[in-house]
Order: sequence, then structure tokens, then C-alpha cells
Amino acid sequence: MNQLERDYNHCHNIMKTHSKTFSYAFDFLDLKRKKAIWAIYAVCRIIDDSIDKYKDLEQLNGIARDLDVIYSDCDYIQAYQSDAAIMNALSNTLNTYSIPKKPFESLIQYVKEDLVLKEMKTDSDLYEYCYGVAGTVGELLTPILTSSNENNFEQAEEAAIALGKAMQITNILRDVGEDFQNGRIYLSVEKLAQYRVNLHSIYYEGVTPNYIELWESYATEAVRLYDIALNSINYFDEEVRYIIELAAIAYHEILVEVRKANYTLHKKVYVSKLKKMKIYRELSAKYNRSETL
Repeated sequence: MNQLERDYNHCHNIMKTHSKTFSYAFDFLDLKRKKAIWAIYAVCRIIDDSIDKYKDLEQLNGIARDLDVIYSDCDYIQAYQSDAAIMNALSNTLNTYSIPKKPFESLIQYVKEDLVLKEMKTDSDLYEYCYGVAGTVGELLTPILTSSNENNFEQAEEAAIALGKAMQITNILRDVGEDFQNGRIYLSVEKLAQYRVNLHSIYYEGVTPNYIELWESYATEAVRLYDIALNSINYFDEEVRYIIELAAIAYHEILVEVRKANYTLHKKVYVSKLKKMKIYRELSAKYNRSETL
């Protein structure tokens, strides 16, 4: 195994560790595509972790400077300021796919705001945030998922953005308790007031019917966005359509698991590997693919 392969494997391990459902779906792609996705995911992860986990603005600025260097077409890079393995993998990926820089810049800007973010005033603020931290990932992946179908690029990009936003809303609905414990509330002040929900009371005294109604209102928006993505599946390359559908359906199942756990704020739910395998088998039959598990 050469150094570049080790760099890509490092990215893959990050993806497997931090997003098992996302990794499960996209690891069925061909090697060229999935390596590119590993690299992009890993960059997005260290961007997010720099603030969400480490609260380190200088670390985030170092990643931004590394991206500037990579996108400047320098022939020689003396040293990266962030994770060299991830940056090497991304640099190599750019030799194969035209990945835009702007979504990375947007992601960095929205992640910076997390340093001071304590609450979302309105749902519009929340959905804009979901674009900034997850819709941008859809933009980054679109060139990989439409490499032989460029005539449909814009429609595919809109679908990928919708899927990213749906996944982020799903993450928020899964992590309400964990975020509250960390001093963050992503459910909007506007919506909390509308449904007369006090998260402090919900966290310490238990879930109420009002909270469930509020939660389900956001779940409805997530499902609407999943449907946009699934109804646009034909805009993507034929060989990746079942993967996108797998990712959407498997991620949607997180909402089902939260319901099964009675909307708890004290336990992080997951979709079991058995359930994901069942979804994969059903889609393999739908798309007439041989099963490779």
C-alpha cells in the first residue's frame, strides 16, 4: 500500500467512525467514486470538528489556508497546516473531479458561526444553517455523482442539496438532548414558542405531547426534502441512483428509530446494520443488482 492509498484509507476510517449510515450507503460505489467521497467527507468532518469539538478557530483557519493552497494549483506544497493525509487525498481527488471550492468556503463560514451560536431565532435561520453545514456537502458530491450525466447537473445539485438538508434536520432531531446538554438549541425560538415547549423542562422532566408535535413538524419538513431528492433520482448517473436512494431511506430510518425510542432526549439512536442490510437487499432487487454485502 503506497502513501496515497494510506491517505484515502485514513479518510475512509473517519467516515466510518463518524457516519455509519452515510458510510454504509456510499461504500457500495465503485472505488474511484467512493475514494473521492471519503476525501470530501473527511475534509468536511475536520472543518466541523475544529469548532464543534475543539472550539479552535485557528485550527479552522489552518484548514481554510490549506484549501486555498490546494485550489491555487501550486506545484509543490511544503507542509499543510491541518491533516496532511486528508489534504493529500483531496488534492488527488481534484485531479479526477471538478469539485468546487465555494461550498467548502460556505461550510467554513457557517461552522464559524457555531462558535457564538446558542439558538436559532426562526425556522428560516435553521434551514439556512442546514444548507450551510449539509446542503454544501451535497454540492460537493454532485460532480462525483453526475460525472457521466452533466446535462442534468443543476437538477441533480438541487436534489443533492435537498438530501443534505434533510439529513441535517434528521441529525438535529436525533440529537436534541445531546445538543441541549452542550449548550446548543437548534429548534427555533419561533417554533418552540408556537408549540409552547421549554426544552429545559423536556430534558429534565420528560417528553410532552407538545414536544412530540413540534418534533414531528420538523420531521415532516425532512421527509419533504427526502422526497425531493428521491423524485429527482434520475438526474444522477444510473450506476449511483440506488446508492442515493439507499442513503436517503437509511437516513430517514433514523426518524423512525427516534419514534421507537419515544422521542427520548437521553439516548442517541442508530439504525441497525440488519435494518440497513434489509433496505439494501430491497433496493438491489428493485434495481436488478446482485447483492454484495
